[in-house]
Amino acid sequence: MNDNGSELTASQKRAAHPDFVPTFSLEMLRDRLPLRLPVPDGTPPSAKRRYRSAYRYLGYDDLCLPGVLATLSWFEVALRLFDFASLRDYLAQFCYLPSAKGQVPFDPVSLFLCILLRRELGRSWRQVAKLLAGEHGSGWRRRFGFQEGLTPSASGLRFFFHAIGPQTFEEINSLIIEALHQAALLPERSTFPGDPADRGVTLSHDLMLHPARSNMHCAYVTATCYQPAPRPCPAREAGKEGCDCRQAVCAESCRRATPLDREARYLHYEGRNKRADLPASDPPHGRDVYGYASAPDRLLDDRFACAWTLRTGGLYPANSDERKLFPASFARLQARYPWLSIGEVLADAALGYQDCLDPIWRAGALRMVDIRADPGDADAQIRLRRGYDHNGHPLCLHGHKMQPNGHDYHHRRTKWCCEQACRKHSTSPVPNCPYLDVTYKHGQLVNVGRTLPDGSLRLAREVPYRSPAWDKRYGRRNLSESRNGLLQGMGLKRLPSFGLSRAHREVALGDLLENLRTLGRLVEEATTLAIKDQPG
Repeated sequence: MNDNGSELTASQKRAAHPDFVPTFSLEMLRDRLPLRLPVPDGTPPSAKRRYRSAYRYLGYDDLCLPGVLATLSWFEVALRLFDFASLRDYLAQFCYLPSAKGQVPFDPVSLFLCILLRRELGRSWRQVAKLLAGEHGSGWRRRFGFQEGLTPSASGLRFFFHAIGPQTFEEINSLIIEALHQAALLPERSTFPGDPADRGVTLSHDLMLHPARSNMHCAYVTATCYQPAPRPCPAREAGKEGCDCRQAVCAESCRRATPLDREARYLHYEGRNKRADLPASDPPHGRDVYGYASAPDRLLDDRFACAWTLRTGGLYPANSDERKLFPASFARLQARYPWLSIGEVLADAALGYQDCLDPIWRAGALRMVDIRADPGDADAQIRLRRGYDHNGHPLCLHGHKMQPNGHDYHHRRTKWCCEQACRKHSTSPVPNCPYLDVTYKHGQLVNVGRTLPDGSLRLAREVPYRSPAWDKRYGRRNLSESRNGLLQGMGLKRLPSFGLSRAHREVALGDLLENLRTLGRLVEEATTLAIKDQPG
């Protein structure tokens, strides 16, 4: 807290941490610079022998000049910290063929940095090409390896962007994460205060909805709507007006579909888990989205109040079921980063199913997943029969809520005790209760591990749900959800391109750029603090 009682900003939290400057200041990073992307061994050489541009790492000496650091964007700072030359052959295999015909192409690293610049500035292809060729583009030309009068056209930049698949952008982002890990800039263990030293890092899985470029004309659009007529109409089958598709315009696909965004789907997003104990008259809330969803995995660093996107995790129709997506995505994450020890997973109620909770449990991580409500949660008799309430807190034989009494990390279970609540808080104890005997010091005992006593795991959690400890840990999802605002600032909330593949490219590139910006921001802040602390 500040002196005025307000919450500290992220920058203030970083400045207050004793390890921030020693970790990210330029002076302390010198021996590890430049950071190089560890492209896999065995990457084939480029099919081209010569290029019209030549990217080379120019160093970071200008960052040490007085006043320069404050004039640079975080992206510009990151360009001085990374040497991207190792990407040359890696990128060339996706866009260049072994042919002697045509013009000599540009260095693929130069073009890659251009498409990053386009997203950084929020410009069109034509505007970026004009900037690079113009008077004000000399700094970018020098940094990217272009000569004056010899820069790429808008169509050339666009071609390169679409030649590189979205999975390639995701992999380059993974190479950035690997480089940060090798430089010891990422946490390897939990950074939550008070956690055991051997607990793994905190991972946050957070869904982000992206409205499609196309406008929705029917909320019931499915894949069959793009089949030649005659075709079934999901809207009419649901009792809506729909379309009979008898007109000529509906011959190839329904006129109410969106051919440029064939994979886009409708979803009503409530924004929170609908509690079963709320009255049916509770007013509706949420929003309607027609488009796609990304579900990235982000690594949280509580020390420095920041988060790193480990994987974009693909782009999917907005109504995709995470029960089918998360297990495979989580397995790919673990395979891609074998050094990553996961100690905790933060997520909303969309992961509150066995298909998603079990992989987290098998990883040895805390299941900090918001609970998924069920109609039985509101029925007191059902709660008593099953032995736990709507929050997953065990109940004693007589319906009193039991109290947690510590977590056994070795056996991975939490012990709950009734503490003879009926004797302490009732006017008269329940007669014939066996747990009132003096031999039961803490009364009735229940252990909650992977499941609750009845075998259910929907509400089974290591940290008691809605407890102060839960709220403190779960509230850190704000660090992860900051991605929503960051991508929106890049123009990637409502997608700027038609189609899932193009949109996936844009979102994956946005995540990559945001990781670079995060590094640039941390280095700029830590170096500024180090300079202020110097004597004189």
